[in-house]
Order: sequence, then C-alpha cells, then structure tokens
Amino acid sequence: MRRQTLHIVLSLLTLALLFLSSIQQRFSLFKFKPLAGVIVATERPELRLKSFMAGDYQKQFDAYLGEHFGFREVLIRNYNQLIWSLFHQTTNEFITVGKDGWLFNEYVMSHYLGKSIYGYAHDEDEMTRKMLADARRIQTIQTVLEQHGIRLFVIIAPSKDMVCDHYLPEVKANERLATVRAIDYYPPLFDSLGIHCLNFSDYFLQIRDTVSYPLYYKSSSHWTNLAATYLADTLVHYMESLSGLNLHNVSFGDPYVDWAREPDMDLEVVLNLKHPIETNRFPYVDVFVDEDSTAIKPRWLVVGDSYFRGFQYNLPLDRLFRSHPYWRYNTTIYDDPRHGNTSEVDLLRELLSSDFVTLLYTPCNLFDLNRGFLTQSVNCLVDANGKPSPRIAKVLSEINDPEREPYREGVFRNQEWLESIKEKAKRSQIPLDEAIERDIDWLLSQRKAKQE
Repeated sequence: MRRQTLHIVLSLLTLALLFLSSIQQRFSLFKFKPLAGVIVATERPELRLKSFMAGDYQKQFDAYLGEHFGFREVLIRNYNQLIWSLFHQTTNEFITVGKDGWLFNEYVMSHYLGKSIYGYAHDEDEMTRKMLADARRIQTIQTVLEQHGIRLFVIIAPSKDMVCDHYLPEVKANERLATVRAIDYYPPLFDSLGIHCLNFSDYFLQIRDTVSYPLYYKSSSHWTNLAATYLADTLVHYMESLSGLNLHNVSFGDPYVDWAREPDMDLEVVLNLKHPIETNRFPYVDVFVDEDSTAIKPRWLVVGDSYFRGFQYNLPLDRLFRSHPYWRYNTTIYDDPRHGNTSEVDLLRELLSSDFVTLLYTPCNLFDLNRGFLTQSVNCLVDANGKPSPRIAKVLSEINDPEREPYREGVFRNQEWLESIKEKAKRSQIPLDEAIERDIDWLLSQRKAKQE
C-alpha cells in the first residue's frame, strides 16, 4: 500500500514539474539569468576568445545533455504529451495542428498558403513560364517515345490540404500569398497539348464525401494505404487503354483490420507522444492478380515523389510488371538491383527499355515537375534541331538484340566482372550501362571473329 501511494505521489510530482515546465516555456513567467560559457586559462588570448566565446561551451554541453541525459525518452514523450493535451500543440515545428487534431506537414501547409512557388520562381509570371516550358518538354518526350511504342503519362496524386481542407487551421487572409497553383494550371494545359494525365487529385475531390473508406488519416501526410490500393485497377485499365496491351488485372479481398503500416501514422510518429492520437489499427485489403496467360508484364519506370510508396507498399508489383524502378525525385533509385542513384544511369537507355514512363507528383510538388528529368530526357531524345537523336537507333538495336541479353544477365551474376566494368565506367566517365554494352560489343566481335 505504501509503495502504491509513493508511486502515485511521484507520478503527480513528475506531472506537476512537466506542467510547470510547459507553462514556463510557453509564457516565460519567470525571468532567469541566461547560461553563459566558461573562460579557460591559456597563454594565447586569441585562442581563448575564438574557442570559448561566452555561451559557446554551454551550448555544446546543452546539446550533449539533450542527447544523453537519463530517462530522456520517457521525459520527452511525457512532456510532448502534456503540451499536446493542454494546448493541442506540438513541439515539432514542421507540423501544423489543424481542427480536431488533424496534422499537416510543412510542405502541405506551404501549398495551402501559396508559398510553394517561391522556392522555384520569383513571382507568379515566372512560375507560369516555367510550368509552360515543362509541359512542352513533356509533350516532346511523349511524342518521341510514342514513335517507339513507349507510353508516357503523368499521375497527379492528391494533396491533404485539398482533400481535407475542412480540417485546416484558420489563417488570416494576409497569410495567403501566391494565387497561381500548378494543380489548376497543368490539367487544362495537358489537355490542350495532348499530354496523357491520370488526375487522382480531381478523383479524390469527387469521391471524398461518398466513399466508405478513409482517403487520409489525421495522423499521416500521405493517402491511406487502403485508398492507394483501391486505385490499382484504375491504374491498370488506364495503362491498357493507353497502350492497347493486355495487362494482368487485379481484384481485392474483403477489408480487414491490422496494425498500422507505413506511412499511415508517419506524422504522429514524429510527434513522440506517450499516447496515440487515434487507434493503431487500420483497414487494409489483399490484392489478387489474375492468371491470364495472354497478359504481359510491361516494364514501368516511375519518377516522382513519395506518394508512389502507396503502390509499392500494397501492390504485388512483381506480378504485374517485369520491372518497376522508382526514381524518387529523380535522385535515389528503388526496386532496381543495377542502380542506386540516377547519376549512374544511361537515361536514354532507361527510357527506351521501358514500356511505360510515369511522372507522379502531388499538387504540392507539381511546381517542380522537372527536377532535371524533363530537361535531361529532351536533351538525350532530340538533337539541337529538335530532330530525334541518332543515338536512339543504336540503343534500340542493342536493347532488342536477343544475343546481348544473356551477356547482360551474366554481368550481374558475376560480381568480379561487374566490378571491373564499374572501374571502366568510372575511368571513361560514362554510365555503367554504356560500359556494359561496350564490353558486350567486344565479346560479340571476338565470337564473330572465331566463327569466321
């Protein structure tokens, strides 16, 4: 009994200290003398002044303590929980709390407030010119690729500030800046230029009040895993209608409840609270792929933002596609055993090796639809006169030559051979794939010489 009473008393004291700390942090009711640094005795005053300026030592020591003091995790979670419970606020400066505890990350709020364009342009006119130039680049790439049976299309993913606008925090009128929005500008422009576009942003706005499943959670920044999963059949049918190919179709099982999967609680996780904002169990469905023996598995290259993760996490992509490399923001490469970064690839070869090429971005990131990918693609597909690059024919002949494929597969099975080709690529300052093709050229020429 005495132990239980002591436990209650200590818990109450802890809460009281946390409460007083949060009140002091918010309102600064008490004024204290600021912490200063220390002066270390030395014969060289210039070093003493440079290395031990007042406050410098204490700042470093505070930073060390912040990462190493005892019970750090417990105290921080309790403190964060107290701030959340008392003021419905978070200590994370990159997250905004909306109505009913809905969370919005920084780039979503920037889009809502009209601040997004200022990372890419000085004013709305400059931003409009850049978007028009990017749309024309897409048109050029789409036209050239279609001549070789490759389909390019844009996916506009939804954005939480648009779909869940009724949960946004109240802001003053003068806090809203630019009025031009890429999500309003691009769709009609794409239509006029004949650019293929699958607009999931509009779709979410149309269905948000009628669907029986959540499109977003208050605790996440991305579309729900369930919502992304249910888009699979729409995606497959769109690709079929675009190309005339027969692809494997999908069906869904009955919804079931399971522990939260990434990224359904990605914002709540970084709040470091003691108690969850909402239940840690969410609805999901299993995806089934048909056994159609006449269907093909195309090669799909995706360049875009993290919303593609919704497909990666939930769809059996290996059963739907022969390959599906994902170039996140045209930098890091996922689902490709050959490459880890776009700096390593032969872009023309990657484009011509694909059956579908997709740009996937949310309205928040549409302002920077290019990210170097569009400019680089145009440069490798057309020459200075706007004509198709003469290198296209050479690369296509290599891609479609059945004699070369066993050699390519052999390179990636033989680690020693692969490392030697990487060294050659590095010395010649060429992409790895180009170095592989040069090795294959030599091997084929040797084989031909022996046959003669």
